[in-house]
Amino acid sequence: MPETSVLVVDDEESVATTIQAILQLDGHEVVAVTTGAEAIRILGERQFDVVLTDLRLTDVDGVEVLKEVQRTAPETAAIMLTGYASLESAIAALRSGAYDYLMKPSDVEELRATVNRAIERRMLRRRLVELEEVDRLKTQFLSMASHELRTPLTAVMGFIQVARRRLVRASDKQGATDWKEEATRAAETLELAQRQSRRLARLVDELLDVSRLQLGRVQMTRSEIDLVTSLREVVERLRLLNTTHAFEFSDHAKNAPVLADRDRIDQVFENLMNNAVKYSPGGGTVTVVVAREGDDVHVSVTDRGIGISPEELDQVFNLFYRSPDPRAGHVGGLGLGLYISREIVTRHGGKLWAESAGEGSTFHVTLPLAAPASKAGAVKDPAGARRA
Repeated sequence: MPETSVLVVDDEESVATTIQAILQLDGHEVVAVTTGAEAIRILGERQFDVVLTDLRLTDVDGVEVLKEVQRTAPETAAIMLTGYASLESAIAALRSGAYDYLMKPSDVEELRATVNRAIERRMLRRRLVELEEVDRLKTQFLSMASHELRTPLTAVMGFIQVARRRLVRASDKQGATDWKEEATRAAETLELAQRQSRRLARLVDELLDVSRLQLGRVQMTRSEIDLVTSLREVVERLRLLNTTHAFEFSDHAKNAPVLADRDRIDQVFENLMNNAVKYSPGGGTVTVVVAREGDDVHVSVTDRGIGISPEELDQVFNLFYRSPDPRAGHVGGLGLGLYISREIVTRHGGKLWAESAGEGSTFHVTLPLAAPASKAGAVKDPAGARRA
């Protein structure tokens, strides 16, 4: 299948089809039309790498076609075709955003070379945008990681120093009435250090998960599990760990067998429920509902927190995403949980998306129900190395 696409617009059908045939020989996908109106309609439906348009069309001026290119896909390279060898024609084309212009009738080699240069330029611009995004993410990651990893590490070091001093005091007071109190306080301090160590380990695990997912090196051991039972256990576990929020579990499916990696699926729902807690700073209830829908099982996790703006609903699944809403305060973490969760769900053949009406949010997960007599086993990430 051709990797590059070209739209040719010329009111002379013989010219349009000739250019189409020449460029198809170079391996391009070429769409040829004879009116500016048809070109504008197509540009509203899809994008092209290159648009070649005649300057003077019978219905719409070629400049209008170029303006539509600029409006719908400004990164597309536009080339103006003109039968009028005038400086005014060239200036009109370039001012309208054209990459270049060609005289009609065009030399075949000049036509091919101009189109290929335009495609190369577009690819270079696209690559530049990708590299700029990688650089932006790298800078963002270094800034966030240095803070998020250093915070628990600093706490661990501090707690260990305090515990050491308390143990020394307890040793000095051995035999005295309060030496046991010092030893107890030292043990409590070590417990705090252990909590921060677990937090640090979770952050490192998230970074490793992202790396494995992007390289397609995720090993999943799938077996048939009852998602209802799994969800109930996750909810009960989080109830014990959270004293500020209530958890409601509503089961509209008595059982929901899915072929899944139990640990990874638990990770997804723990991420979603922990997010619901983090972005509901005022407390409240987190509601988890599971139900069968045809050949799928549908799970929703709803909070009564600050909500998500419409433009952010899909952005929340991006790497390093953090809510800009000041009501969220400082939410810890690297902003990787939702990205990892969507990747895991996708690799199980399911979908994960968010909805919000401005106050409170609901995250939806659908997973295919297991077919009868499902076989278990280790399954390598089916997406392979689809991410660079």
